[in-house]
Order: sequence, then structure tokens, then C-alpha cells
Amino acid sequence: MFDLSALRTFILVSEHLNFTTVADLRNTVQSAISAQIKRLEESTGKTLVLRGRGQNMQLTPEGKAFLVYARRILALSQEAIDSMDSAGSFAKLRLGTTVTLAMSVVSDVLNAFVEQHADVQIEITCNRSDALLGLLDSGEIDAAFMIDQGKRNGRVFVHSQPLVWVGADGLELPDQGPVPLAFMSDGRDLRHYALAALDEAGRSSRIAHLSRHPIGIRAFVQSGLAITVMPKVTVKPPLTILPERSKLPPLAPVALAAYARGERMAQDASKLFELIESGIS
Repeated sequence: MFDLSALRTFILVSEHLNFTTVADLRNTVQSAISAQIKRLEESTGKTLVLRGRGQNMQLTPEGKAFLVYARRILALSQEAIDSMDSAGSFAKLRLGTTVTLAMSVVSDVLNAFVEQHADVQIEITCNRSDALLGLLDSGEIDAAFMIDQGKRNGRVFVHSQPLVWVGADGLELPDQGPVPLAFMSDGRDLRHYALAALDEAGRSSRIAHLSRHPIGIRAFVQSGLAITVMPKVTVKPPLTILPERSKLPPLAPVALAAYARGERMAQDASKLFELIESGIS
């Protein structure tokens, strides 16, 4: 454990290379500065400063390496103090949502929310829709915005949203052959909407690529290797809604819903949900 005061002294010594100057800056005497440096050297077991008679003061190689960590330690210490100082002045809102919704609907309203509630700190947790209600029930998040999981206590709103076929800008699908699709590896996604629509239309398809994370799905789609389905409101460039000439069948709608923990919803969550609801309705 290093003395923070001694670390501050060491940093000043590294900048001025003069104990007398540093003593003036620290409002103390030269011997006190020398003693602090000596304690640091004893703690590290290394010579940090060369200060022999008749020589210009300089940091040793070990001293230069230690300087980097001394600055980090002081910065972390100040960050901890600042965090505690602000803890009482900021309300905290823990929102759970999916990656797709976080990158679209939620990001669209964050600026407007912060402008109205600058004293609220938002913490966003991303997970699958089917996992978010469990986080809500366990108290790990305060509110959730996701694909609806069925009516239950705490649902604030639910809105039907059209699903659309999504691909890379300029993608042209062939009229014949299976439609290449990209979906999640675990199957807990919207694939059943896509497969049901394609089966009803008599069009063949294949799961061309899989990913454990939605960002991986986006990579396949952006590269033009496959298409996927998304709620219309979540489609953002460089992804694009495939045009009618792609001859893809219409998709059944999906419901987006917001939930809050318990009977009472924090006012801050209510305001955020108002903005989100206005963005999807």
C-alpha cells in the first residue's frame, strides 16, 4: 500500500528534479521530501531517484517505470472519490434491453432523456428478451424493454410492430434457390417468423450463417452473405429493408413491450418509457 501523499511528491520530483522546488510546492521542507522518496524506495525495494552529490538529479529506469503506475494509482484514487461524491447527487436507472433495441430505439431517445433528466445515471444491460424478465424479477435491473414475453405484472405498454426482411444496401436476391438466412446459434430469435412466412409462400431457405451474438448476425447481413428479420423500427444504416422486388413474403408482426419491477415504477423509468413509446407507436 503506497502513501498517496508520497506518490504526489514523487510525481512532482519527476517533473522538477529538484527537492527544494518540490518542498516549496508542497509547503514543507526538503528533508520531508527526501524522506517520502526514501519510504517509496523502501516499499518498492528499488532506487527510484538518483540524487548523489555533484550529479544532476534524474529518475532511474525503475523510477520511470514506477512513475507510470504512480500516476495511475492517483488517477484511480481521484476517480473513486469523484464517484462517491456523485453517488448521492445522481439517481440510477438500470435498464435491460436487447442489443438490437439498444442500438436503435433506445439510442434514439437517450439524448432527449438526458436533456430532461441530467441528474439520472443510466446503466444499460443487454440480454435476450427471454432472459430480461428474470433479471427484472431478481432486482438486477429496474426496467426492461424487449420483445414481448406475454402479459404479466409490471407491463407498462405493448405495441405491435411490423417485422421486415433486412439485408445489405443494394443486395439483390436471386429469384431461384434457397434464401440465405443468418440467425442466433441458440435459436432463441425471430427465425420462426421467417421460416413460417417462407414455408407458406413455398420458397426454400437455408440457415447460411449463425452467431451467438446479435453483432455477429449484423456482420453477416452487412457483408451481403445472408439476410435476417428485424422489427421495422430497429433497422438502421448500413442495414436496409429489402424492397418488394426481392419477392419475399410478408411477415407476421411482433410485439415490443416495456416492463417495470413491482407495482411502483420510478418516475425516471416512466419518463424514459414515454420517450421510447412515442418512438415506436
